[in-house]
Amino acid sequence: MSQNLEMTFRAMINSISDGIYITDSVGNCIAHNEAFLRITGIPINVVGRNVQTLVDDKLISDSASLEVIRSGQRVFKVITYPSGCEALATGNPVFDEKGNLINVVCEVRDLSELNILKDELNRSKQLNKQYREILINYNSAETTTKQKIPIRDPKMQSILDELPRIGGSDATVLIHGESGVGKGLIASLIHEHSSRSTKGKFVKVDCSAIPSTLIESELFGYEGGAFTGAKREGKQGLLDQADHGTAFLDEIGELPLFLQVKLLSVLQDHKILRVGGTMPLSRDIRFICATNRDLEKMVDEGTFRKDLYYRLNVIPVAIPPLRERKEDIFGLTMFFLNKFCLKYDRSLSFLPEAMDTLFEYSWPGNVREGDHIVDRLVVLSQTDIIRKADLPEKVRRASQMMVLIDPLRINERKTISLKAAVAVTERALIERALQQNNHLAPTAQALGIDISTLLRKCKKLGIRRAVTLA
Repeated sequence: MSQNLEMTFRAMINSISDGIYITDSVGNCIAHNEAFLRITGIPINVVGRNVQTLVDDKLISDSASLEVIRSGQRVFKVITYPSGCEALATGNPVFDEKGNLINVVCEVRDLSELNILKDELNRSKQLNKQYREILINYNSAETTTKQKIPIRDPKMQSILDELPRIGGSDATVLIHGESGVGKGLIASLIHEHSSRSTKGKFVKVDCSAIPSTLIESELFGYEGGAFTGAKREGKQGLLDQADHGTAFLDEIGELPLFLQVKLLSVLQDHKILRVGGTMPLSRDIRFICATNRDLEKMVDEGTFRKDLYYRLNVIPVAIPPLRERKEDIFGLTMFFLNKFCLKYDRSLSFLPEAMDTLFEYSWPGNVREGDHIVDRLVVLSQTDIIRKADLPEKVRRASQMMVLIDPLRINERKTISLKAAVAVTERALIERALQQNNHLAPTAQALGIDISTLLRKCKKLGIRRAVTLA
């Protein structure tokens, strides 16, 4: 073979993305391309070496070339190489004019990418199955509770299952949970499950929204002439309106200490005393309170009365934040989508990529934030399809970093191990590089590693998103 012809031949096989490995009729390697070394990770020079020695030295798990030499036919084998890569080796016999075997050309195709895509397809199928089950359960909901709160999370299901029993009593309820988790909705459902729903009103009082100078008169009412500017005939308070019904005191931790004493008296004696009044008035009120603060800590700090805390905490209900009940995200999103599509007379749907991003988001504003985000999407969407690019930037940006943030949040009360910190950092960097580069080859180059190393890390770290063919 002339020098120019040999250079042309080598340039040709090196331009092929699959590995090429060529032996003579007895299995001695006579040539290979660069992709073969990259895919297999064989650490020695294989030219001139018989393929049987590679098997004997356990550098390859099997050989398609040897099988072709034995059978004289085309052979397919799945082989694991030192790189950790699993590849499909296709051995092709080459015969001379007399039918004698003269060479074996083996093509090595990396299956790692295909395996990742296969896993991704299986995951998508599983998600679609879950989506269908959620929709079936959501659409077949029969009770008022399930119609109002489409849930699948076991903790939330347990809470909702208890609401009829809680509603059937007159015991005071204290609902704990972060802002936006739906404490007010749970309180209203407790009222709906009680006999008070037919006898009285559900009156909500936001203790954090009423100025401290007005909250006493707003809550308890006042007698005529009780203070400058008071109405001559006086005024009923919000607690008067809750007679025979339910008073929901939201953000009870914001109630001033002097009013905590007065509220304790109402709970004990079932009587209210208006501002400027001298005669207590009997009232039949069931109290439900809610807070996003640590009342026990406030008791220790002296900012919340201990006796009032125990009076309120008869039936505690703790609502987990949305980031801890990912199973509810799809149902809630579809609930909000249906609500706002009806409101604005539109018909929209989410692409899987958008729904996946919502799953990955941390939801600091909880259910209320979901309501607002879907409202905005329905109003502003210019098409009938909601894509990932249509989501708010903070959702897209934060979802990319969830893999790093969540483990650190989980371990916020203890030191995270160095090994775990390295793993979450590696995963965050690889996922971001995949999103920015789209393909494996430029991603590996950007990270300063080869493709086989990138694929091994993806498999080890469970990275299944945003992978396309190089």
